[in-house]
Amino acid sequence: MRRTDRDPEKGYVLVLVAISMFLLLGVAAFAIDLAAIRLDRAADQKVTDTAAAAGALDLASSNGRDACETALAYVALNTPGLLPLNTSGCATFASACNPFVAAEFSQDSGRFTINFVYPVPNGHALMTSGLLGASSQAVDPDDNLACERVGLEMTAMHEGTFSRVLGISEGPTTVHTVATAKLAGGAVPINLLVLDRSGCQSIQTTGNGGVIVKAVINPDGGGPGVATLVQGIVAADSDGSAGCTNDGVIDIDGSGSLLRADGPAGCSNQTGTAIVGPSGLLEGFGCGLVMTFAPGTPGCGPSRANTPACTPGANGANRPNPEPTALPARLTRAPVDHRYNCQANYSSLSSSLEWATAALTVANEQNIPGCVATPAPHIHDLISSVGKTGAPVGFNRWTSAGYSCNLPSSSPPIVVNGNWWIDCSTFTVKTSVTINGSVVFDGKVTITGSGHVNVQNTPSNPGYAFFRNGTLSKAGASSLTFNHTMVYLSRTSSISMVGGSGSITWVAPDLDGYKFDDLALWSDSPTTSDWAGQAGLRLEGVFFTPLAAADYSGTSGQNQTDAQWIADRLIVRGSGFLVVQPAFGRAVEFPQAPRTTLIR
Repeated sequence: MRRTDRDPEKGYVLVLVAISMFLLLGVAAFAIDLAAIRLDRAADQKVTDTAAAAGALDLASSNGRDACETALAYVALNTPGLLPLNTSGCATFASACNPFVAAEFSQDSGRFTINFVYPVPNGHALMTSGLLGASSQAVDPDDNLACERVGLEMTAMHEGTFSRVLGISEGPTTVHTVATAKLAGGAVPINLLVLDRSGCQSIQTTGNGGVIVKAVINPDGGGPGVATLVQGIVAADSDGSAGCTNDGVIDIDGSGSLLRADGPAGCSNQTGTAIVGPSGLLEGFGCGLVMTFAPGTPGCGPSRANTPACTPGANGANRPNPEPTALPARLTRAPVDHRYNCQANYSSLSSSLEWATAALTVANEQNIPGCVATPAPHIHDLISSVGKTGAPVGFNRWTSAGYSCNLPSSSPPIVVNGNWWIDCSTFTVKTSVTINGSVVFDGKVTITGSGHVNVQNTPSNPGYAFFRNGTLSKAGASSLTFNHTMVYLSRTSSISMVGGSGSITWVAPDLDGYKFDDLALWSDSPTTSDWAGQAGLRLEGVFFTPLAAADYSGTSGQNQTDAQWIADRLIVRGSGFLVVQPAFGRAVEFPQAPRTTLIR
C-alpha cells in the first residue's frame, strides 16, 4: 500500500533558505551602500579640509567675509552635484570679530547643507574631534585664538541603491573641519605693492621705460655693523578676474620695457651683478621676487600664455626678471592702516570725515580687518583737528599776514616760521617760499618758472602738509621740498608733477615714536598721481596712494628713489627707469605668507 503523507520539515527548510538568501542579499546590499557612503564621506572630508584651509589663509591676511567667500568657492569647485552657492550671507562676517560669539552662515544646495562658522570659540561643537564617536578634545595653545579659526561643516544626504530592499532609502553623514592660519616668520619690506584686487595691467611698463626694484640693504643683518642684502620684492594683489585675456595683471609692453627685481647675487636666473652699499655687497640682477595673486604663474610665457598673471612684450621675449611666482594670499593695505590709522573696526566709521568716506569704500572693497593693537587713529585725528574748511587751530593765516596768493618771479623770497594756513583757492609760486613748520593748503598749488616751495621741518621736530583741495603741480625749472614732512591729500586733491630741470626733495619724518614716522604721503584721492623724471629726484619714506594709480613718466636714465611705493596701480612710461629701493627701517613691513593648520 502506497504512503501518501509527506515529511513536514521539507517545507520549513525551503522557507528558511528563502529567508536566509533575502537576509544575505540585504546585508550584501547594505555593505555595498555603506562602502559607497564611506567613500563619499571621505571625499566630503577632503573638501571641507581644503575649503577651511583656504578660508583660514584669507582670514590671516584679510577678514571673515573674504574667508567665507573663499571657503564656499572651494566647496563649489570640488563638490560634484552641488547647486550654485549664494555667498551674500558672507557679509555677516565683515564686522569686527567677537571671540566669544560664533557667527554662522548655513545654506542648502541640493543634497548638501553647508555651514560656515567664524569665529570658532573654544566651547563650540566644531571644536570636538572630527572622528565619529570621539569625545571632546582639549583646546591646545597651537589651536590659536577663536578669531584666528574658521570652521566648515558639510552634511550630505545619501540615497541607498541596494539597501532599499531593507526599506532604507536615505541617511545623512556630517563632516567638519576647523582650520587656523598664522603668519609665517617675521615681516619683510616690500619695495612695490599694487592693491588693485581684480584689474588688468595693475603693473604696466611701456615705451622703453621700466621699473628696477633694488635689493634692500640691512646694515645689521649679519650682526652689529655687518650689512646684508634683502630681496627686492614686487607684488600685485589682483586676481585678474576683470577679463584679463589680452593684457595680464603684470603687463610689459614693447621690446625696451623692463620690470626687474634684484637680490643677493647667486640665483639661478641672474643676468648681471653690481656692487652696492659701502660694504661692497654683490647684488644679482633678477635675484629678487615678482609675485602676483592672479593665476597663471610661474612664468610669463609667450603669446599671452600666462594670462591673467602676466603678458610679456616683444612677442614673449621681454619678460619680467625674475618671472612672476604665485602670491599665496593677498597682502592688502591693512599693515599701513594698522600702523598709521589703527581702528578697531573699519566698516562702521562716520562718513562725515574725509578719511572715513575713503575708508568706507575700502572696507567694502578690501575688507580691512580691525587693528588688534590699542586704537591709535592718527590720520583720522589729523583730519578731525584740521577740518575741511575754515581756520585750523594754531595756524597763521597767509593773507591776513599780508602775503599774496600770486607770487611772481619778481617777488622777494619769503621765509616764515611756525604753522601756516594758505587760505588761497589758487596759490601760484614763481619765487621762493620757505615755511619752517606745518602747513594747510586750501586749494590748488602751482609751482612754475624758477619757483620753489619748501616746507622745512627737522628730524627732532617733524611736521605735515595738509591739502584740503586742488592739485599740487610742479613744472619746468621749479622745485619742491618737503623735508621731514608727512603730506596728506584729501579725496579732492591730486598730484601732477611735470618733468624738467627742477628738483623734488620729499623726505618723510624720521623720528622713532612719532605718529607719522616714515610716512611721506598718505592720499585718499582716487585721482591718478602723476610723477615725472626730474633733474633731481629724492624720495624717501612710504608713498601710499591706495585708491589711485601712480603714473611715472621717465625722460632718460634712472631716477633713484629711497621710497616704498604702495598704490592702486603703477604705470611707467617713457624712456626712463624708476629705481625703487626703500631704506631699511623706513618702510612698512608686510607679513610673510601665512601657514595653515587643520586643528579639528
